[in-house]
Amino acid sequence: MKILIAADWHGEIYAEAIFKGFESLGHKTSKFSWKEYFYHYQYSDIYKTETNRIISLYYKAQNKFILGPAIWKINRDLLKKCSEVKPDLVFVYRGTHIFPKTIAAIKEKNNCKIFGYNNDDPFSIGYPKYFWRYFKKSIPFYDHIFAYRPKNIDDYKSLNYNNISILKSYYLKDKNFHINELPTDKYKCDVIFIGHFEDDGRDEAIELLIKNDINIKLYGTDWEKSKKYKMFFNYFGGDVEPLYGDNYNLALNSAKIALVFLSKLNNDAYTRRCFEIPATKTMMMAEYTDELSKMFKEGEEAEYFRDKIELLKKVKYYLANEGELKKVGGNGYLRLVKDGHEVVDRCREVIRVYEQC
Repeated sequence: MKILIAADWHGEIYAEAIFKGFESLGHKTSKFSWKEYFYHYQYSDIYKTETNRIISLYYKAQNKFILGPAIWKINRDLLKKCSEVKPDLVFVYRGTHIFPKTIAAIKEKNNCKIFGYNNDDPFSIGYPKYFWRYFKKSIPFYDHIFAYRPKNIDDYKSLNYNNISILKSYYLKDKNFHINELPTDKYKCDVIFIGHFEDDGRDEAIELLIKNDINIKLYGTDWEKSKKYKMFFNYFGGDVEPLYGDNYNLALNSAKIALVFLSKLNNDAYTRRCFEIPATKTMMMAEYTDELSKMFKEGEEAEYFRDKIELLKKVKYYLANEGELKKVGGNGYLRLVKDGHEVVDRCREVIRVYEQC
């Protein structure tokens, strides 16, 4: 089977992981990446950028507003790529930059199936209206769309689109795993949270843990936007910084309890972290949702909190009962593996849907 994945191609845990997953299943997989069409992308600390500020702003504006010559070229080149590859399936990962007419033309000219997938919520009011405009107009042209969260099933149905199913996030077995002997104590702590800041009370919860002398570490992006940031800066001895790759996995392994706060912007009922944490055998303590509690049993395979008071109470309990803490972490790992939440498991689900289309 020939598969073409089209995506902005940021990082190794998104489209790249899906790409490798399909390849591991024996499918001939090609990629079409559009981040290279912008000489200045938003991740300038990761990707090579244009040093001329005027040119930089020119490409940055095109990417932000999804408008201009670079966008048109992306769509022309995607059509060319499909003509070259002649795929059986085109898998569009977060298709913000792809025109509806491009999706329609690919199907007409190549006699293939086109699937869409979003790990963000294209119906969230937290995004500017222009951001998802091409994706939303393209919905009728997709043969199937994979929704990340249950809420989006109803969103698509409200548009009279019914070729939808859930495709959850996943962990990567070569990046998210248990470490028997830690090579360093750099990240060692009782409680850790690695994730971005949202103004949803997560900073207040972390502040409460700090004020109750819980040994906690905090990593992630956008924390300077928190009203509590000055206190965090002083407590942690500097800026709150993100963690990626090996350091991310090492840090999760170094904690007794790893927290999960769910994105309200994306209306999340679970997140990628809910699979990455159990892979390390560290105990997950997450905001409660019905969907998440169905995957990992409360008090047996994970722990949940409904507010910051319950969070503090449960953290104190498990730190005083480390035998139970380790048991819950170990059971969470066993559940993760038994139920199949690795990226290859998600790729198998995509193929299963393809075969039924």
